Order: sequence, then structure tokens, then C-alpha cells
Amino acid sequence: MMNARKSNLAKGADSRKSKSQSNQIHQDEVSVQPQSGMKRQGDSMLDPNQKRRPAFGDITNAITDKNVQMKKDKDLKKSRLPTKILEVTKVVNKTEKKKKEKSTKKKDPASENTITLSQDAVISSSQESVVSSSQESTSSSTSESDLNTTFTVDDGEIENVPETVDDVDRENRADIAQCAIYAPFIFRYYKERELQFMVPMYMDNQPSLTSNMRAILVDWLVEVQENFELNHETLYLAVKLVDTYLSKEKVAKENLQLVGAASLFVACKFDERCPPLVEDFLFICDDAYNRDQFLTMERSLLITIGFDIGMPLSYRFLRRYAKCARASMETLTLSRYILEMSLMEYKFIKYRESKQAAACLYLAMKMKNAGDWSETLEHYTGYKASDLLSFMKELNSMLISPPRQLNTIHSKYSHAVFYEVAKTAPLSEAELTSS
Repeated sequence: MMNARKSNLAKGADSRKSKSQSNQIHQDEVSVQPQSGMKRQGDSMLDPNQKRRPAFGDITNAITDKNVQMKKDKDLKKSRLPTKILEVTKVVNKTEKKKKEKSTKKKDPASENTITLSQDAVISSSQESVVSSSQESTSSSTSESDLNTTFTVDDGEIENVPETVDDVDRENRADIAQCAIYAPFIFRYYKERELQFMVPMYMDNQPSLTSNMRAILVDWLVEVQENFELNHETLYLAVKLVDTYLSKEKVAKENLQLVGAASLFVACKFDERCPPLVEDFLFICDDAYNRDQFLTMERSLLITIGFDIGMPLSYRFLRRYAKCARASMETLTLSRYILEMSLMEYKFIKYRESKQAAACLYLAMKMKNAGDWSETLEHYTGYKASDLLSFMKELNSMLISPPRQLNTIHSKYSHAVFYEVAKTAPLSEAELTSS
């Protein structure tokens, strides 16, 4: 009796424990919020049917479902194959039994042919299954071996580099993921293409806007990029989209933030693996705009720029040039800080993206005493040191007297994660002009 009571008590405790655990699991799934960065409005939606997904739709899921269906069809075909073989085998067995029973009767040649064909069908079917399975195993082994193979390149596909220039891509040519043989051609194409996206000085055609308003918008975009943990390429593309749109369309002062948010949204779709939702951008705009206004602005932006989003960006040039200079991570981070600060300056939009990147890198190298502008950098950037000097003076003046109230970028690069490069002292006039 006592044992039965203990058993019942144990069962009750287990059931209560499992129920509490299930409730705790449910609470964890619903109530846990992101610990770092700005809270996304889409993470706390009340609609249980709405799910987070890439902005271009469930492309990955669709492909996965298709692959699963193809795999099911393939398995189904494989499962049907033995059934057909068994049916043919039954026909053969029945025929042989009839032949034994009617051994005294004359054999029918037609039936022999039928039986012979059935046996051949069984043999051929079994052989086909064996061949298909061997092909599958061979293809799987081939795909595994492909991962370990070394990529070889013909001499005709490699760009000719002078002997006095450091061939920075040579060491990565055997790595398929690096695409080292295409890097020089890619950035040469970028330099040709950047001329198509030069933005004219447009502020005189904007009666409601000023360059200071644009600087405030860029400062806000940097804050959003940091809090949402977006790529830096996303930030630079968003600023480029804003300038391109403002150079073609007049915008009221109250809609400037809407243009910035829509530009960042489009840039997220282009560069981010998992872009934020529309609700996230409405949330960071403090619900100043509704969903229809936001989507209308997105359509207007894409139509105005002609849906051509693949713009060459100064940040991409900077990473390439830093690799060519074999710059340290600290020097690269300092050049990134200078380049990001230059985003707030309206007067710098007249310069080419590649020249902005080269000037910021050269200034950072001087500030860190990391060498001079070499022949290797001249070869890969297309700029001489004399071509960059005047622009470097403007960048150095910007660092000497940065905007006082707009300190998001300065605070960001004052963190230890970014080597506190924002605390690096600017150069004097003599240090800047010295070779």
C-alpha cells in the first residue's frame, strides 16, 4: 500500500515537474529578447502567424522544399523499382510452373520469347539500379574530392604585374574562395563604373534642406547601423542612395528621415543576409511615418535610381587598397574611421569613391607612421601621392575640428574594439606635407 502511494506521489511530482518545465520553455521562447543592440520591433509582434523572413521572400525555404520533394520523388522511384522486378519475377515463376505442368505439350515460341524478354528486363533493371547507385557514390566521392583539389590557373588569365610591384594576389591564387585572379579585373571595373554614379552638388536645388541636416541624417544612420549590427557596406550604400535620390528629387524637410530610412532598408535588402523588417524601421523613426508612406518612398527611391543598386563604394575600395598596402588592422581601422567621418561632409561627394578611399588610407598611414605611398599602391589605386595631397589636407582639417554635437562616429571608434583610433591625434601641416 505504501509502495503504491509512493509511486502515485512520484508520478504526480514528475507530471508537475514536466508541466513546469514546458511552461518555462514556452516562456523562454516568447519572452527572451535580444540582449545587445536596439530591440527590433519585429521581435515582439503579437501576431503569431507573422514570422521573420528575408525581405525577398522565403527563397531558401522554397528551394529546400523543392529539394525535399525531389528527394521524395527519387526515393519513390527507387522504392517502385523492386516492386516492378517482383511483378516480373512472379510472371516468370508462373510461366515456369505452367511449363512444368504442360511438359508433354508442345512449347509455344511466343511464350518463350515473352519469358525471355521478362528475364532480360529483370536483369537490365537490376543492372540499371546497380549502375545508378554506383554513379551516385562516384559523384558523392567526386564532390568530396573536389573540396581537397588545388585550383590551377593558366598564365593567360593572370594580370601582368611589373617586377617592382608587389603581387598581392599571388599567395591566394590557389584558393578558390579568394577569387584572386579576378580581383584586379573586378576593381578595374569598379573604377570604370564609379563614373556613372558621380553625384553632383545638389543642395542648391533643395530649398528645404541644408548640409547640416544631411550631416544629422548620416549621424543617425550610423547609430542605426551600429544598433542593428549591420554591415558597413550597408551604411555606405544607404548614404550613396540618399545623395543620389536628393540629387534628382526635391524633398521636404519633414521627409528627409523617411528618405534615409528607406535608403537603409533598400541597402539592407542588397547587402544583409537577414534584413530588418519594415516595422523595425517604422519603430526607429518613432512612428513618424506609417507603413504605406514607407513603402511608397521605397518604390519612389528605386524608380528614381533606375533599380541600379550595384554602386561602387569607397569602403570596398578601402579594403582592397589596405590589402595591397599590407596595412595592419589598426591602420585599416583608423582609415575606416576617417572615411566614415567623411560621410557627414557634404562637400566630399564631389570626389570619386576610389580617391576617397586612397586618401583616407594614405592619411592613416601617415598618422601611424606606417610607411609612404609606394609604387605598389600607385599601381593598384591609379593615384600618385601628389594626386591625394589636397584632399588629405581637407580630411585632416575635418579631424582637427569635427562636428561637436554629432559624435556618434567618434564614440564608436573610441571603443577598445576599434583600437580607440578616434583618439589618435591629427597631423600638423608640416607632418602632412613631409614625404
